[in-house]
Amino acid sequence: MATMALCSMIILVTTSTAQASGFSDVPATYWAYDDIQFLSSYEVINGYEDGKFRPGNIITRKDAAVMMTRALELTEPPAESELTFTDVKPSSPGYNQILIAMTNDWFTLRNGAFEPDQPLTRDEMAKALAMAFSYEGKETSEFTDVPKDDPYYPFIDAIAHYKVTTGYKDNTFRPAELVTRAQFSAFLSRVFQQPASYEVRNAGEVVANVPSFGAALSIAADYPQSTIHPASTKYREFPDKIATKDQTGLKSGVLIYNGVNEKNTFTKEFFDKYTSYQTPDGQTKDFFNTFIILGLRYDGGWLSENADNHANYSDWRAYINRTFAENGALQQLNASAKSQNKKADVYVAIPYPKRGEPILKLNDEEVESNLESRTDMVNWYISEVQKEWDNHELDNLNFKGYYWLNETVRVHEDELLLSAVSERIHADNQFFIYAPHATSTNFRKWRSYGFDAAFLQPNAFRENVANKEERLHRAFLYAQMYGTGITIEINSYSTSQAEAGVEAFNLYMDFAKRYGLDEKGMTFYQGVNMVARMATYDHPIFRQWYRQLTETFFSHPKSETN
Repeated sequence: MATMALCSMIILVTTSTAQASGFSDVPATYWAYDDIQFLSSYEVINGYEDGKFRPGNIITRKDAAVMMTRALELTEPPAESELTFTDVKPSSPGYNQILIAMTNDWFTLRNGAFEPDQPLTRDEMAKALAMAFSYEGKETSEFTDVPKDDPYYPFIDAIAHYKVTTGYKDNTFRPAELVTRAQFSAFLSRVFQQPASYEVRNAGEVVANVPSFGAALSIAADYPQSTIHPASTKYREFPDKIATKDQTGLKSGVLIYNGVNEKNTFTKEFFDKYTSYQTPDGQTKDFFNTFIILGLRYDGGWLSENADNHANYSDWRAYINRTFAENGALQQLNASAKSQNKKADVYVAIPYPKRGEPILKLNDEEVESNLESRTDMVNWYISEVQKEWDNHELDNLNFKGYYWLNETVRVHEDELLLSAVSERIHADNQFFIYAPHATSTNFRKWRSYGFDAAFLQPNAFRENVANKEERLHRAFLYAQMYGTGITIEINSYSTSQAEAGVEAFNLYMDFAKRYGLDEKGMTFYQGVNMVARMATYDHPIFRQWYRQLTETFFSHPKSETN
């Protein structure tokens, strides 16, 4: 999320110290911290003379007009404007900004009055943003408290379409609710972190530059090697490559599921199919260089954020034992790497510490589930994993760090938890990585939580997903905008099911080459053992997939040097 706000005092504050050091009432853990910092760094919004931001103050209509004209660098009203107001005079504070706003029909007049000091409501905020930034909706939003005949519906639908708002969890928009400085900042920050336009290329050559992703997608459909790239703005510079914020250097990782009822035991021979591959002419070459060991289930429920997550310390202990067992993932992966005289990088997953019910420790002490107890549980887990690693001879594995099992960050407590966990991991000189799903809440904030790399899931691999190409273009666009890698996805198909996965796998491989994922930033979701099946089963589709996978990501020189 994001934040920023403004009141009439903003205009008067000119000190740069507050901007450089932040605001005394907006700590780094505040939900809107990043957005306030982002906007204040460009002096779109300032604070008060006492160094505070006061995010909970209600913003006025005049404040909103001042902030938006400043952000859009609109300083002079049209000379020919004949607008007059019953309650605002040329000598009134903010008159020029109000005149600019109303010349562009950002707000609604009430019997000729602008009402500059009245609080801004959410429906008026939606109109201001939609009009100022030329947003148009598709009449697809369905907030329960905003019917389609509501005069503000087109504006609310527009900002919903552009993901400036998602409304509340109960599917309401609450149009009459007043807007705080923090809330308005969040909305405006989201707008200014969008690209100025979208460039469409075909095989690297620019073919169009259009104002919306939808328009770019429509044009891209006409070109066989199309890619969509974000154009930089005054406020944000966007790269045209993916994984630019990856601190780990991960090139080709594979997810190995080792939870209960996933894959129970492993062998060296199983991992041989992941550490090396055979070319059609019989050569043996290096395959995946990174292995992410994760379990979704324990004996009794789920280890991720789920209503069936009731896991306590003993369940986490059981998962650690499973991971380090003689026939577990790590020892058998080590044996495979050792037999080939190589080393493999490893990340171990951290389960999601449950919320909403007490946590039972190993000594049967029951503690309330809160930020402190959940952080303690994760810290205990990290310590136990490190002890086990030190107690086993895993000389052919490089312990790179940890993988956050959960695929989204939905609550503020988890934001604080992740910040604390990442600090602990970094103190141990290890990395912390994450694979958010396509609609993950707060995905764009992944770096602020302390992750060193993120690998966005397009979620376009399932047979019943109709808009696969749109999902892939959008995922690769976001990977450029936010510096992430991408998770390539395929299910564990049987030979009789394989035909159902052909379309999606072909698209994933095609898009990977179009956008440069074959160079770096790829993790591979393969169900439980799809790569092993590709390498083993004598089936034409499986052989085709194996060839596509190896030739796309591992056959050229940059992938051969891990």
